[in-house]
Amino acid sequence: MRALTIAGILFLYVLPIHAQHIDRFALVNRHNVVVNEIDPLAPLSVGNGNFAFTADVTGMQSFEDYYWKNGISLETLSTWTWHSFPNTENLKLADAMKEIDFHGRKIRYASQEKSPAGEYFRQNPHPVPLGQISIVQGDGKPLDMTGISHVNQKLDLWQGLITSNYEINGKPVSVQTVCHPDQSTVAFTIKSELLKGGLKTAFRFPYSYDFKIKNKPPFDWTKPDRHQTTIIANTPNRVLLKRNIEGTIYYVTISWQGNASFKQDGDHRFLLSANGVDSLQITCAFSSDIPKATVPTFTAVEMASANAWKQFWTKGGAVDLSGSKHPRANELERRMVLSQYLLKINYAGSFPPQETGLTHISWYGKHNSEVYWWHVAQFYEWGHTDLLERSFAWYKKILPIAVAQAKSEGFEGARWPKMTGIDGRPSPGSINPFIIWNQCNPIYLAELIYRAHKDKTTLEKYSGVVFESAKFLSSYAFWDAKTGRYILGPPIKGVAEHNAENETQNPTFELTQWYYGLKVAQDWRERLGMPRDKHWDDILAKLARPTINNGKYVELETEPNGGGSDMIMALGYLPKTPMINEQVMTKTFDAIYDRGGLKSFVSWSLGKGALTAARLSEPQKAVNILANDMFGAKFLKNGHVQRAKEPLACPAYLPANSAFMAAAGLMAAGWDGAPNINAPGFPQDGNWQVKVEGMNRLP
Repeated sequence: MRALTIAGILFLYVLPIHAQHIDRFALVNRHNVVVNEIDPLAPLSVGNGNFAFTADVTGMQSFEDYYWKNGISLETLSTWTWHSFPNTENLKLADAMKEIDFHGRKIRYASQEKSPAGEYFRQNPHPVPLGQISIVQGDGKPLDMTGISHVNQKLDLWQGLITSNYEINGKPVSVQTVCHPDQSTVAFTIKSELLKGGLKTAFRFPYSYDFKIKNKPPFDWTKPDRHQTTIIANTPNRVLLKRNIEGTIYYVTISWQGNASFKQDGDHRFLLSANGVDSLQITCAFSSDIPKATVPTFTAVEMASANAWKQFWTKGGAVDLSGSKHPRANELERRMVLSQYLLKINYAGSFPPQETGLTHISWYGKHNSEVYWWHVAQFYEWGHTDLLERSFAWYKKILPIAVAQAKSEGFEGARWPKMTGIDGRPSPGSINPFIIWNQCNPIYLAELIYRAHKDKTTLEKYSGVVFESAKFLSSYAFWDAKTGRYILGPPIKGVAEHNAENETQNPTFELTQWYYGLKVAQDWRERLGMPRDKHWDDILAKLARPTINNGKYVELETEPNGGGSDMIMALGYLPKTPMINEQVMTKTFDAIYDRGGLKSFVSWSLGKGALTAARLSEPQKAVNILANDMFGAKFLKNGHVQRAKEPLACPAYLPANSAFMAAAGLMAAGWDGAPNINAPGFPQDGNWQVKVEGMNRLP
């Protein structure tokens, strides 16, 4: 037998125990998206986590109004461009504050969201719609949808390339759309005899959004005098535009290959017209500063995209269900692959995402930190911890702001903002100050990063975030001398947000979070050679335990007969702790499942339910939940999921995808203490053949 090389020995050593070879190319390509009609719920996006461009069937953004009214908006968004409306009334955040009693101490919380200051600081800052790129008729008017036929559009997931073939009034058109992996740059090829007849590409820039609605607001085209679009350089085959929206400045470089003319057609509209040729290559690059480097050609962008996506698909985790007999296996695999693509382009940026990522605006474009674990924990599970760390670095950046916020409220440590923009400032809201299930997320996520990189460098890099978060947990837990325990609330709101904050105490999930967060923080102290914090140990020993009624956990101690299902996250989302009795949780979960069936598990509850079912050794229920096809759990053609409560206001609700991926990752890779079998979260009944590669276990 040939002697093993050192490299071979290392390969055998690091290979996961249940790893099997997966044909990654075949896995990904069997789920490429194909669109054969104008479908406002099936636009396709290209992007890189910090920038995304969403296209309709034309490969551009030609039918803005139809897609916005009936489905998913056609947006060009980034994580780095933000704008605030002028504060003409000199409003201050303090103007939205109200005194709240916290166990006899008065705290000023920004809870007055309907006040002028509340509305202003909820809306501002907000992301900037970078611009609209569309195909228009020779006279500059929008295309007529009735003239579009024979649509054959394909998203090549392996390359991140959209190819759109269709006819306009019987004449063929072909457009390719691709995004650079490291730049806010989108590139196109257009091929059609119609270019000779006057078919044009239009570049149009709105002022901002019309925020009469917080979710999926339309572009505001009605204020041309409140922003400027200026040509500052115009050379053959290249134009540089400067955008100034009331002090928010960014640049747009448009370059092309092929004989064409560029002209201004209004204050904020420009047209690119071919001069007797039937093909053009166009690159549109957005930047915060005047670009110093040459804008890449379409070919260069296409090659960079293909290389980056190949790296993504081959270096991370993968699950192959193609050998399974179960009738929903292919659909589960499709959901996994499409969710990986969507989460990479929407959630892998340097700023923690809004719930709809870079697809469309939700909650004024703000990051809602309570769902941050759902957003990015799946990156760790699926072998892409580096993508988790991209946005987690922002938590390090705003740590001083979070410490100052806690101090202003009379607490120690760091209080993380519940709803925030790029500035890290809390947004006013009647719910926002009372949500606390966001406070443990940075500790949990730091622990996942450490599991991927078990070294002192990681501990030192993120210890500030972990320890300041734990200081807040210990400061917020209130010693109730009457009952001899530490309690949470009032005032507090549970995950479901339906309860009155001044009447709520000791939610089951949050209590378990507090325990787990402090336990992990103590682990980090010991890893760094520090002594355990005595006060944290006292809280761990004396923290109120979850309330049990009729042998089941309740959601809130103060609503022992109330409904809800968020208490199941105390064992599922969270690992096993001394706070939870597994038999009691099994009875709790089964009661919820039997009472509501799959209706209880739509949207991000797909993940909530399946995580708990898997950890409780109920894999068939876990699969049933992940395969749920009810409204709010149905994955659209492009992989998006509509929010059950507001299907047209949030038609691309990505927490459903990320929660699904968190649960699917746990079911495939396992968890600490899971049975030592392949894919321990899947039924072992012969109907499932699960190949697993490159995955990481959850705690």
